[in-house]
Amino acid sequence: MPATRELLALQSVDGELAARRTRLSEIAPLLGDDSAIRALTRRLASEQAEVDSALGRQQEFDSVIAGFTERVDAAEKRLYSGVVVNPRELQDLQADVNMLKRQRGHEEDALLEVMVELDTARGNRDASTKELESLKASWAAEQESLTAEKQRLEAEVADFERRRADTVSRTPPPEVALYEQVRRNHTRPVAQMHNNACNACRVGVPMRTAQEVRTSSAPVRCPNCGRILLPE
Repeated sequence: MPATRELLALQSVDGELAARRTRLSEIAPLLGDDSAIRALTRRLASEQAEVDSALGRQQEFDSVIAGFTERVDAAEKRLYSGVVVNPRELQDLQADVNMLKRQRGHEEDALLEVMVELDTARGNRDASTKELESLKASWAAEQESLTAEKQRLEAEVADFERRRADTVSRTPPPEVALYEQVRRNHTRPVAQMHNNACNACRVGVPMRTAQEVRTSSAPVRCPNCGRILLPE
């Protein structure tokens, strides 16, 4: 194979290596990245705290309402026991019962609001719990897939590195050096000539240069972009 054809093969191998190394660099930060799980776990903890807070307030209201109920029952028992016969005292007792019932009613209204908050908080927490379970399962599956892909890509990189070494060993060192020099400026240092033009930069080459590309065994570079030219 002419040396320039070896350089084309080398470019092909380098392209395969670059693609796999790029993908490996994309995979690296994804492996072990459980930031989404940790964020959702923090949200779940916050929602659980809201549930606990609402539950605590519900229990406080329950206790206060129970206290009012006990006082109402005691006052009504005295009111209807027949023990109190003084009209003024009976009127005062009835007023006390009414006041206690109003106060209890206010507490019950507040309790209803807390119960609505508690239901909402529990709903949010339960939804986040399910979301977290689903996220953990999908994360584990993704990690397994990424790990397998990483292992496959690493094996392919090793294989292409061997192919590259073989290709380099078959290519004259000066031409490999030229290839590496051009590669510093162009990802694809080798280009084909088509209709007497470089198919990379699309600029025509002089007739003499085109003839050299077709007949010379040594690499010929595009006068415009500097890539190594191959004949059609």
